[in-house]
Amino acid sequence: MSEGAGRSVALPGFLAAFQFRDFRRLWSGAFVSSIGTWTQDVALSWLIHTRMGEPFFLGLRAFAAEFPLLAFMLVGGAVADRVDRRKILLTSQVLQMTFAAALAVLFYLDRLGIGAILLIAFLTGLAQSQSAPTYQAVLTSIVPPAHIPNAVALNSLQFNLSRAIGPAIAGLLLASAGTGPCFAVNALSFVAVILAIRGLHLPPPPQAAGSAGLTLSQSLGEGVAHVRRSPELFGLTLLALLGSFLAFPLITYLPVLAGDVLKTGAAGYSLLLSSFGGGAIVGAVLTAQRGKVPGRGRLMLATFAGFSVLAGVALFVSWQPLVMALLFGAGGLLVTAYSTLNSLVQELAPDALRGRVLSAFGLAFRGGGPLGGLVAGALVGPLGLRVVLGAYCALLGVIALGLLRRGHRLAAL
Repeated sequence: MSEGAGRSVALPGFLAAFQFRDFRRLWSGAFVSSIGTWTQDVALSWLIHTRMGEPFFLGLRAFAAEFPLLAFMLVGGAVADRVDRRKILLTSQVLQMTFAAALAVLFYLDRLGIGAILLIAFLTGLAQSQSAPTYQAVLTSIVPPAHIPNAVALNSLQFNLSRAIGPAIAGLLLASAGTGPCFAVNALSFVAVILAIRGLHLPPPPQAAGSAGLTLSQSLGEGVAHVRRSPELFGLTLLALLGSFLAFPLITYLPVLAGDVLKTGAAGYSLLLSSFGGGAIVGAVLTAQRGKVPGRGRLMLATFAGFSVLAGVALFVSWQPLVMALLFGAGGLLVTAYSTLNSLVQELAPDALRGRVLSAFGLAFRGGGPLGGLVAGALVGPLGLRVVLGAYCALLGVIALGLLRRGHRLAAL
């Protein structure tokens, strides 16, 4: 941990990591930027659903955004263990701000078709493929090891607070000013995180013993080999992949649920997403408060199973308030599962290999969702949204309960 991250005032409970200045700075900047991202995401998803009328395009856009992470995130993790992490983060944020501004300009020029949307999604994902593992490595380098679970949970809290706030802003803007301002809000929101990163005091990336002189590809292979040799890290990474493949398409296809099934329009869509985010906030707070306690492996698997039940029921309910209540619970359980999973990975990752281990985890976590969404998009047309996503939820529940009942090593973490 760097000197610039020193304590300022003792804080109790789930706010413990806010003792450290650099963590507060990074959290605040990321929070503002995440609000902008969700504001844009809601507007863009609704634009695709209403203007293009093809559910497959929702999954295709998600895949275009995440494909670069599948291709390049491992490289990003190796780079994060070798290069100035502040420069990586700053470059990525400036590029993402430029792409958001491009969306706004193209929309106002009436030139924003699916081709431009997919290209900008791809370029944004390419920038994130380098910054995502770097951000995770930075997050845990600016707090002491004992505070890592709390820092991870608080980071999840800012993401999910923004998931509740951003859609609400998008709903207001869509109703009063249209789609373009949502893109402009996102572009401006990057200023906050850029200023935060510029003010961080970061330690240089640590070097693993015997890794000096390795090429980038050798360094990358060293990280992947470590994950494969560790049964716990490998199991957690595989669970991250399966969980995101089966759980995250629910969020991708909320516009279809609101528009075609519930018939509640853009306002209903933003309410569904905000309900999910509101539950996630509660889950993140409780996870941060819980901290590093025994039995987190069992909790992780149980909350994955609970999510599958609530989300599956929500798909087959036709009354919007009840769907919102079920999604609130599902959001709380899913963020508890993934915050716990992320904390366990962070704790098991050696300092010198942290960027590479987290890039492997991030590849699974970020890659599973768009792959699952793409498969779901191809099946929703012929089979229907409820059947496809209901099957996804059922399969996730079977996996989680199976691991839990068999006493798998993940349950013992």
